[in-house]
Amino acid sequence: MYNDHDNDKTNNQIRLGKMNIQRSLQSSISDIPQQQQLVSIQVPQNRRNEIKEYLKLFGYKSEKTIIQVHIVGFFNKRRLNQRELEQKSKAVRRYGGTSFIIVGRTYDPSIIEKVIKPKAKDPLESSPGYIGYLWKDKDLDNKSPHELIPLDFTPIHLPYPDDWKKMFGTRGFLIAMHVPTSFVKDKNKITRALYHIAKTGINIKKEWSFLNDIKNLGYNNII
Repeated sequence: MYNDHDNDKTNNQIRLGKMNIQRSLQSSISDIPQQQQLVSIQVPQNRRNEIKEYLKLFGYKSEKTIIQVHIVGFFNKRRLNQRELEQKSKAVRRYGGTSFIIVGRTYDPSIIEKVIKPKAKDPLESSPGYIGYLWKDKDLDNKSPHELIPLDFTPIHLPYPDDWKKMFGTRGFLIAMHVPTSFVKDKNKITRALYHIAKTGINIKKEWSFLNDIKNLGYNNII
């Protein structure tokens, strides 16, 4: 029978695993300023605004939206029990609910120092790779998420440069946000459009003209 001792043992293992993951990533931050400078001179000067415009395709609002950051390979690993699944299903039917989606990724480990750390709670309640969130209301400098996301950020499905990946040398971080469940259908259209854009051999270091292509398809400000 599963007892309290087994539960404590499992909790401690998850805590230890989470600490080890983040400790190994922290050790990669020392050389980041030089690497960030290299990225900044390889992308357009308005890349920060391009990131904002891209996120707006998914309903991003700089004053309100909360962006979560997860280590690649650990996103949404926690399994809900039957009761939690039923409660979630009822909430979606009653209130419309939200859908949690991945919008892109970064390999710059400095993002660890920018996120608001989640409050301590039962480690079983969160993924071992969840490192925190970006939210203007909680940021010490009152900066919006798009102002804090590293410039190497790459939209979902688009190819991340191999030279950047080797330079940062981390397993990467997923950038995720909530969207209304009613938006899921349109979200799928956007991600399919990005998937097809990726096949064109796009270089994400250059201007993101593909944003206009997606907006022209009618996916802009649809929330």
